[in-house]
Amino acid sequence: MRYSRLRTDFILFMLFIPALICGQSVATEIPETARALPAAHEMNDGGLLPQYSLSDCIQRTLTVSPKISAADYEVKKAQSEIGTQRGNFFPTLSAQTYAQQITSINTDGPADDDYIDQDINVLDFKLSQTLFQGFTIFNAYQKALLNKTLAEARKKQVTMDLVLEVQTNFLKLMKAREDMRSYESAVERLEVNRKAVKAYYEKQMAPYLSVLQADVELADARQLLSKAKNQMQNQQVILNILMGFPAEKQVTYVGQLSADPLDFDKSMMECLGCALENRPEMEISDISLEMAKKELAIQSGQFSPKITASADYYVRNNYYDAKARNAMGQEYSQDQENEYWTAMIQLQWDFNLGGRQIYQRAKAGHDLSRLQQNQKITRDQITAQVQMSYTSLLEARERIAFSQTALNSALEGYDRAQKRYQVQMGTIAELLDIQASLTRAEANCNQAIVDYQLSLANLIYAIGMQDTGVDEKIH
Repeated sequence: MRYSRLRTDFILFMLFIPALICGQSVATEIPETARALPAAHEMNDGGLLPQYSLSDCIQRTLTVSPKISAADYEVKKAQSEIGTQRGNFFPTLSAQTYAQQITSINTDGPADDDYIDQDINVLDFKLSQTLFQGFTIFNAYQKALLNKTLAEARKKQVTMDLVLEVQTNFLKLMKAREDMRSYESAVERLEVNRKAVKAYYEKQMAPYLSVLQADVELADARQLLSKAKNQMQNQQVILNILMGFPAEKQVTYVGQLSADPLDFDKSMMECLGCALENRPEMEISDISLEMAKKELAIQSGQFSPKITASADYYVRNNYYDAKARNAMGQEYSQDQENEYWTAMIQLQWDFNLGGRQIYQRAKAGHDLSRLQQNQKITRDQITAQVQMSYTSLLEARERIAFSQTALNSALEGYDRAQKRYQVQMGTIAELLDIQASLTRAEANCNQAIVDYQLSLANLIYAIGMQDTGVDEKIH
């Protein structure tokens, strides 16, 4: 029969679709962060360690960081949600078929044709389209678009956070390296002085107290050197992890702090304006507010009626096991085949007597008010961050000049004290004091330089700038 063939074709078609989907090879999309990295710094044939400057560290971190990968997938997830919400604008096609067998066990009284022995086959196709639902579908689609923009803004924030983290740890590594060099020089100077003091003591030209004082100063310098080495190793481990290397991997980080401060020509007001315009936190706050407004509109749309148009194609075949007899006693078949279609426009208006819709709308309104207050907090935090970074930058710039002057004076003073001690015009206490002053001056100079670079990095982050001049001073 025609319906039997139709049902068979339908069943084969429904079985073919999953088989086709499962049989396809799944194309695994390689995220941008997992692409091949530049091989400019790979280990060469001579066995040299890979070398990375600050710019190289930033580039590799942004390429291999799982935080960036997670942000990428968040954007792709939002893109899929857009497709999901876009699909609500299109009609829905549903199909069903079933076969039913009815076997009569006992019949008493006039027989009902619907409940005597028979086989029933049904095929039904239904096409439905929502015409109006209080603009909830449109607002949900708009909210999905905003959600993708929100995911992109969050990815931008993750990128800026990673850049600042790499810059901060790289600068701390450079400082630890400079401190270690300074303390190594101090240890060398103190060891020479200790030998000289001991020689004078053996010739009874210096008291034993001078030897003890030299030992104490040397021990202190070695302790500071040990701390600087440990700090340098810790910073290397942090950078290795940020760049996707094993913590124990030997990597050469190339750079040196420069004492020449950059000319940062933006005023405080320009920095504030740039921050409020470019910071991803402000963009995230604005988008979150718009999404909250869309959610409020969606919840308000629940109070509207729902209008749906539908068309239905329906086939029903009844095959009876027994034949019926007419008034003349002649047998005839009761089998019946029905095929028809229907069209309908439906208006549905739901009223929740428990107040669920009212409370959901109130919840969306409260969330909107909360985000408005959070936006004010975010604005205040960004303003404070810009001001503190700006003032720290100016203070560190002035401190560089002071510390360099002090360092030059300490170097000259040490040379003079050493010459005075060699000709027996100065004391070991005087030499050790000026040696301690020289070590402090070197540490203060290194601290002032790294403070300036960190303040500059934090200020660039605070105003939301993508490019940075910090790299220019690490060479």
